[in-house]
Amino acid sequence: MRNYLMLVPVLGLLSACSTPTAHLPSAPLPATWPVTQAPAYVNKVWWTQGSDEVLLNLLATADQQSHDIRMATARLQEARAAHTTVRSLLFPDIAAAGVVQRGDVGLTYGNRTINIAQGELNASYDLDLFGGLKARSKAAKAGAASAEASLEDFKGAVRLEVIATYIGLRQCQQNLASLQVTATSAHEISASLRDQWQKGLITEGSWHTADSEARAADTGISRLTDACEQYINVLSVLTGDDEMALRASLSSVGKVPALRHAEAVNTPLAILRDRPDMRMAESNLTAARASTRSAQAALFPNLSIGAFFGSQDTSVGPSVDVWNTAATVYWPLLNFGRIKGQINAASAREVQAYEGYRLTAIASLADVRTKWVATEQAEHRVTLASADLEAAAHRHDEADRQYRAGLIPRTAWQASAIQLESARRALIDAEADRSMKAAALYRAQGL
Repeated sequence: MRNYLMLVPVLGLLSACSTPTAHLPSAPLPATWPVTQAPAYVNKVWWTQGSDEVLLNLLATADQQSHDIRMATARLQEARAAHTTVRSLLFPDIAAAGVVQRGDVGLTYGNRTINIAQGELNASYDLDLFGGLKARSKAAKAGAASAEASLEDFKGAVRLEVIATYIGLRQCQQNLASLQVTATSAHEISASLRDQWQKGLITEGSWHTADSEARAADTGISRLTDACEQYINVLSVLTGDDEMALRASLSSVGKVPALRHAEAVNTPLAILRDRPDMRMAESNLTAARASTRSAQAALFPNLSIGAFFGSQDTSVGPSVDVWNTAATVYWPLLNFGRIKGQINAASAREVQAYEGYRLTAIASLADVRTKWVATEQAEHRVTLASADLEAAAHRHDEADRQYRAGLIPRTAWQASAIQLESARRALIDAEADRSMKAAALYRAQGL
């Protein structure tokens, strides 16, 4: 006899009560702010302005190969899968089962060998009358949103770290080239003064001072060489790329990227909207509130309905269809404070998330204000360093003319060259600091 199975699920169409929407509180805003309205244009790809091709390639590689970003991406996938799992509880659950048997089942069939085939389908549905499952789904969805904001935060952090490390590398290389020029002049001065000391023209202390300055330049070269190597190693880790593969593009001396924050800072509300850590705090608060609603729903009855339909066929009798429907009510009446404890714990987590939300808002705006002031001061220091370099260049030009005219010794000309290189390194440092401060300000605004 042929075995077959048919399903006729019987489910009631009942609507569940919805969980109240948890409106987020207003973020605390400062009484005063550098601007009163948002700028007309906000450069959301600010790192492309003033960057060279090498830095842009490093950023693209880091975005694809950074281990931190890959781990954050996996956490986002995990959170989305968790939301899908929890959300599935809002829908009916349908399962099929079947079995085929052959054997002697005893006196029931006269100790005969028989064949039994049966199949069944079950369907069940939790009506979620008090919104517990909806709250759990909302909390899981907020968790996924938090993981998404966390991924954006990691991308921004890795981007800023790559930029800062690259700026540090180019700053180090330019300073190293300048210091090598200084060291050459310092050693020539030391050798010249040594000859003068041996001839009794100057004191031994004058020569030792010049010799000490030459050794200090050598020490600086050694430290900068080591620092440049460390910068390359850090970039290798940040980008997930092989260190040797990076050296071809990073070993030669390059310019410091000229990153500038030309436009005004954004308004507080726009900053709070764009910053990933603020979106994480919002999602965490939403999840905490939903978890509290889910815990509160456990105080009320839980109603679920189900249906069963099956068919059984044996070799000693006709086929039989079996079915039933059922409604189940579960209401915890005595649990010795277990549910109340869960509600209190969820409420405490909600308070923590609320305070964390407000603290993140306050810290975010304070971070922007601090970095805005730092950017302005860095710009001022570049102006001062540029003026110092211009003055040092004029002094060196004058010393060069006097030396060629035989009015001053070569050591005086070399001393002016050392001062010029010192002013050049000061400007290199100031420009590198300005670029890093500009990048930090963009990052602080969530861009």
